[in-house]
Amino acid sequence: MSERVRVHKALADAGVASRRHAEQLVIEGRVAVNGVTCGVGQLVDPARDVLTVDGRPIARARGRVYLVMAKPAGVTSTVSDRHAARTVLDIVPAALRGDGQRLYPVGRLDRESEGLLLLTNDGAWAQRMLHPRHGIEREYAVGVERALDGDQQAELSRGIPFVEGMARLSGLRSATAAERRRLDALLGPVARGLTWYQATLGQGMKRQLRRMFAAVGAPVSRLVRVRLGTLRMGDMALGDVRPLPAAERAQLERLVSDRSARRGLIVSIDGPGGSGKSTVGVRAAAALGYRFCDTGVLYRGLTFVAVERGADLDDAQALVGLVGLLELAPDDGQRYVRLLVDGREVTDRLHTAAVDREVSRVSLHAEVRAALLPVQRALAAGGRIIMAGRDIGTVVLLDADLKLYLEVTVAERARRRAQDRGVAADARAVAHIEDELRRRDRIDSTRAASPLRIPDGAKVLDTAGSSLEQTVARVVEIVRRAERAGTIDD
Repeated sequence: MSERVRVHKALADAGVASRRHAEQLVIEGRVAVNGVTCGVGQLVDPARDVLTVDGRPIARARGRVYLVMAKPAGVTSTVSDRHAARTVLDIVPAALRGDGQRLYPVGRLDRESEGLLLLTNDGAWAQRMLHPRHGIEREYAVGVERALDGDQQAELSRGIPFVEGMARLSGLRSATAAERRRLDALLGPVARGLTWYQATLGQGMKRQLRRMFAAVGAPVSRLVRVRLGTLRMGDMALGDVRPLPAAERAQLERLVSDRSARRGLIVSIDGPGGSGKSTVGVRAAAALGYRFCDTGVLYRGLTFVAVERGADLDDAQALVGLVGLLELAPDDGQRYVRLLVDGREVTDRLHTAAVDREVSRVSLHAEVRAALLPVQRALAAGGRIIMAGRDIGTVVLLDADLKLYLEVTVAERARRRAQDRGVAADARAVAHIEDELRRRDRIDSTRAASPLRIPDGAKVLDTAGSSLEQTVARVVEIVRRAERAGTIDD
């Protein structure tokens, strides 16, 4: 049985235009179904109905193909280059090409660069993935002959002026031991002779990383793209090609929400453990009609799974391998505070003493934080959200519209947590909670990966002496002022 879809989707699937533009064509009366001008939202059967735009018939959409490739060096990603000895299409097995359709890469990797590349026959989808306004991040392993000195790292972090504008990195750090082991396995002995960095880009200037590193006197020897948005290279070997599953494609598509079209702000709330980030955020979001996400749920969920399965909490790659089991889910109030593990809800098991004790240990790993980062950013991309955590304004949402930081003494935090757990009258229990909070603060503020700190430009709210209701009211008023003014005022 054929599937009926809305007419603007049928036009987009046929490659006529994006869904938004296709809907505009319908509004303008330029689209007809079986010879009759159609209306917005009309259902059609693409396999049976005849669609026309300005009187011209639209070819029926062919089967869509979405592939992921780990491109080797020496292979050209521009399929139209007649002089290329070998292109990416030469690597794609015939069984993955669909019904003889023309595939083309989504973006490019230069001939000597390696790693993740998407191929498709869906032009509209490719354009959404490529459009610079979406700023889909790409993460690369960058191999250089010698370690960068402080001046070189500082210059790269500030940005390098190009003719076409200022070239900037979204992130730069040294590769971890686990990441270097993965590169050894991927590239062989050559990897061990290089110093490796992980560089993240939101821009898309031609040969950007090679030019930036060359500008500071550190030419790139090997360049491997290891992440595209939420998609990671994982265990793929160079030359591997696989289909892009619908679930992975859906995650990528959530990243491409048009920022200029979204309503409402992206608000970050940072603060130490027990400062009330989640409680305040949940209630403020409800008052404002915003979505809410407690990113700590992800770290607690990963810790819970690792402990339950007996995973080595010091093995970053083993922990990253568990990330795919986690699903952050909303409740009826659009609060992303529920966690499913492989489809099983475990929300009520995330605040046990065992998880409290080990969550900082899990959070220490840069690889774990990097693996969870695109999941969090994808959720925030649609706007109208309050997101709470320990590195939201400093790392996860660097371009948040409004950044807040809750400042509360450790004694007050311990008292509140004890009250929440029903042990407020037990002095020993309260003292134990305070000790745990101090230990967590020490770990969070001194860790190498995303240490706890006040975000640049954040509005600091000292909640000492304020009730929960008063703090929530302050946050709601600050958000509403920011919505009205478009900027933060004091």
